[in-house]
Amino acid sequence: MRNFSAPIFIRTSAFLVAGMLTSAGPEGFAEDDAPRFSSWFKIESATETKAYKEAMRSGGALDANSRGFLETIALPQLELPGNRPTIERVRKRMRELLLAEITDQKAAEDAIKTFSTFLEALVNKDEADPVVRVNAMLLIGELQGVSREPWPPAAPLLATAFANTKLSDAIRIAAGVGLARHVEATKGLAEEQQRIGSVATPAILSILKSSGSPESAVETDWLVSRSLAILPLLGPLSPEMALEIVRILGDGQRSINVRVRAAAALAIGGGEQSKIDGAAAIESIGPLAIALLESEIAVAERSQFDRQPGGVPGGVPGGFPGGVPGGVPGGFPGDPSTQPPTTQSLIPREACRRAAWRLATLADAILSDDSKRGLALLENAPSPAARALSQKLRRAALELDATPEETVLRQALTDLKPPAPPAAQANPPETAGAKN
Repeated sequence: MRNFSAPIFIRTSAFLVAGMLTSAGPEGFAEDDAPRFSSWFKIESATETKAYKEAMRSGGALDANSRGFLETIALPQLELPGNRPTIERVRKRMRELLLAEITDQKAAEDAIKTFSTFLEALVNKDEADPVVRVNAMLLIGELQGVSREPWPPAAPLLATAFANTKLSDAIRIAAGVGLARHVEATKGLAEEQQRIGSVATPAILSILKSSGSPESAVETDWLVSRSLAILPLLGPLSPEMALEIVRILGDGQRSINVRVRAAAALAIGGGEQSKIDGAAAIESIGPLAIALLESEIAVAERSQFDRQPGGVPGGVPGGFPGGVPGGVPGGFPGDPSTQPPTTQSLIPREACRRAAWRLATLADAILSDDSKRGLALLENAPSPAARALSQKLRRAALELDATPEETVLRQALTDLKPPAPPAAQANPPETAGAKN
């Protein structure tokens, strides 16, 4: 096995740890006085890198020289400003170049632990650039064992960061990406599923219970949505978890997307042990379906309003349909208020398809097409009303998916809305005995 030359390794390590402030001899700087390892490109062809890879491919252990190479030369590259424009590629190449070809299982485990320890410290380094900390967290979630499965010891780190409100939302989102990957890898493996569930479930519950702030509504929605997507893969819902999800489903202040995912999570993970009131949950789904369609229409109408000159109905500066008083009769040339009405759809096809997916998800949450899953099954038997609502939602979803146009979406809204109560008579007949 070939080892690093001690003088070269010592000089290089001291050079990097000192922050590249002092000269490290003729090997410390290139001819243009730039630091020798100022970018990942230089690492790829470095003598030290070739020696490390040769040692790892030959089945050698992760000795002091190899560990020192990782800690002081290779891994610090993630933080160097010179690599910032290509940090995603650098992160990928770190895995491919430094971990993928290790043949000895213990050496691989030691190398991964070295990665994990270094990256965890970088995630918690407040003075580090945010993009560096996010990529460090992403790399923790991407660590793999010799079997090419997610590295199990990373799961607790990811779950803790996922729920840690002291970290930035961006870092927590990166942790959620990694945690979801770990959970997905346990599908069909009961023991592994139980292991990952013991660390993921408490983190998810804390996220579902938190409300977030208006300033971070988008990030909070992502965290909650990812949590709801992970839950069904962890087995049946506990009563406490189910209660939180039912609360989210009925919370009109939550986003449409989050509430739809809450309905899906209840239907997939709910069971007798979850103690869910299926009828009450289904009662929330009908108004939610109406709200999601109304939301798509409102967004489209607001977008059209914002595109109009002056941002007001009538479309002219000052908001005077037909033109400004005292100005040119009929308005300005090209004034939208003087043009014939358009038949162009306000609602994009993508929005229609999104609405179709949400309606289909809600239909399945009530009762799946094969009647084998859904909230309606939590009762003794699906009620006729629940079955009818599920069928109505599924029919609307299929029609909207086949023809993703505004008229179909508006018709779906009309069909789902309950009939208006009969109007009160303007002059009710006088009752018997009324005075003249």
